[in-house]
Amino acid sequence: MSAEAVGWIIAAVILIGMIVFLFKGMIQTFRRNWVLALLLLIFAGPIWFIWAIIEMFLPFNPKDAARPFETNVNVSQNVNVPNAGPEPMDEGDRFACPQCAEMIKLDAMKCRFCGIRV
Repeated sequence: MSAEAVGWIIAAVILIGMIVFLFKGMIQTFRRNWVLALLLLIFAGPIWFIWAIIEMFLPFNPKDAARPFETNVNVSQNVNVPNAGPEPMDEGDRFACPQCAEMIKLDAMKCRFCGIRV
């Protein structure tokens, strides 16, 4: 083999070794913040390699890992809409008007909907 071929083989082995060595740091970067890791990979590959070296020596804390967005809030809960409708009535102190069948209070003198005396 020529000296040039040996040099290329050594360079390839060193490059593959660096990639394998940095693989752990790359995985940790993706676990912590996958958006940052993806942006670094796309736009700044060499910077990401440096970041992966730093990440390799930092301890991994599962609390720092990216989590899916979780919410238990229903969008329809706690919505304050003014004049959304009539308030619920207590049927115990009301009765139906004999003419219009609307619910009116027991102590009412006339129906407020149709005006009939009850």
